[in-house]
Amino acid sequence: MFFYLVGIKGAAMSALAKLLMADGHLVKGVDVADHFYTCCGLESVQLDDFSNMRLKPSYFYIIGNAYHHHSVTKFLRNMHYKMLFYPDFLNYYYRLKKWVCISGSHGKTTTTKLLAHIICDSTALIGDGESQHSFSKTFILEACEYRNTFLNYHPAISLVLNVDYDHPDFFKTEEAYRDSFSKFIQQSQLVVLNGDAVSLRFPNVITYGLNSKNDVVFQYEVKEGQSVIRILNQSFYFPYVGLHLAYDFVGAYLVGKFFGLTDTFIQQRISSFAMPKRRMEQKEINGQVLICDYAHHPTEIQALYSGIKALYPKETIIAVFEPHTLSRLKTFEKKFQEALLLFDRCYLYRLFTSCRETHHQKEENRVYQTLGFELYSEDIEQKLLAEQEGVVCFIGAGIIDQVFEKYVKSKENL
Repeated sequence: MFFYLVGIKGAAMSALAKLLMADGHLVKGVDVADHFYTCCGLESVQLDDFSNMRLKPSYFYIIGNAYHHHSVTKFLRNMHYKMLFYPDFLNYYYRLKKWVCISGSHGKTTTTKLLAHIICDSTALIGDGESQHSFSKTFILEACEYRNTFLNYHPAISLVLNVDYDHPDFFKTEEAYRDSFSKFIQQSQLVVLNGDAVSLRFPNVITYGLNSKNDVVFQYEVKEGQSVIRILNQSFYFPYVGLHLAYDFVGAYLVGKFFGLTDTFIQQRISSFAMPKRRMEQKEINGQVLICDYAHHPTEIQALYSGIKALYPKETIIAVFEPHTLSRLKTFEKKFQEALLLFDRCYLYRLFTSCRETHHQKEENRVYQTLGFELYSEDIEQKLLAEQEGVVCFIGAGIIDQVFEKYVKSKENL
């Protein structure tokens, strides 16, 4: 079949495009002209931009979540072309597979990739634009709560990592956000849930955590630059540091056990695990450690800092943070300030405004002034480049990865 993806450069849509090609289908798509990290792997795909599309009635159109009300979608609907929205297409295309959904406010992408690495004979759709293809009956999906997207799914197994209020542009209250997760849990057959972070309890839930009240209890410590996680009388050595990553691993481990995997096999798999794109991505150049991370919520920034501090306890840690959406920045203004003050120095990059909201420059300036951090500039960049030590973290979910790559090239050319 010939599939045409509207919004093909989105993380989930890019991953889906690669899965469809792996199944032998022809794929085309349309998106904005800008280059994103999700374009990797789409080099053979004809990519249209919205000013020059070649739409044919013979194509099957898949509409990304950000394009529900776009003029292209309206045109396709009026022309009665074959089309489905992203979640509806997944439900149709993978209807015969056993679904495992990874949800939660934080850690979805890392855990989805980790679980796919553990359950290696599985098809997986991962939120960093990557995928894993298999002809097995298992389908692992990163299931996002934004706009209640995950309520389209009824998985056999769900892993809920945490519930921490986010996406205030859609969920107007914490209660609405929590209720959405409650519905998702109830429409899953079996739920593995971080009981330390989520208080929701239903008959189909198995909890895990550090607290002894959980169904499964684990212990965590750091030794020689890696995590040691003890669970069910077995110690596992995970090659990355951070309590948040330990929670992610234990959740993935428990799901793996439901698939009958042995502890020995799981340890072998996690030993070779590589983090997703833009998750603690590290380079060391001329004595300076450079990190790019997708953290865009105060809780994620705090977890990132804790992990870096555990690895580099004696180093100066500097943050260059790109806020993601004005609504999130305003809602968690104080929490962002507290998280960023953990760093020895912090600089703010300009706000990333997604297509989900209108840009308000005056309000952005007000919030930036309240936060009180210096703006990142060419002068600041040159000062940081001149330093021969320390850790510089480029943080955010927008285009901060491009700023990171520019900085890396400049550092290499010194």
